[in-house]
Amino acid sequence: MSDLTPRRVRGTVTRHEPYGFYVDFGEKAEGVVVVTMVAQDSSESNPPFPAVGAVIDAVLLGYTEIGGEPRLSVRPQDFESLDE
Repeated sequence: MSDLTPRRVRGTVTRHEPYGFYVDFGEKAEGVVVVTMVAQDSSESNPPFPAVGAVIDAVLLGYTEIGGEPRLSVRPQDFESLDE
């Protein structure tokens, strides 16, 4: 992951996958929100995903080393860390 400072982004949910969901937020590549970046409690194995087409806020955490895919989070604690 890069050393990017996390920031809030807004985008549209484009699809669901077993491991998470994708968000188009205006960058070249869609961002991915993996299951562990959805729920406050990481033990929740099947958290609900927003509907395809929903406009959501997320936190851009950085980019994957391979492929440069944006990594996003919708966990409440990641939004709280932006406000500190």
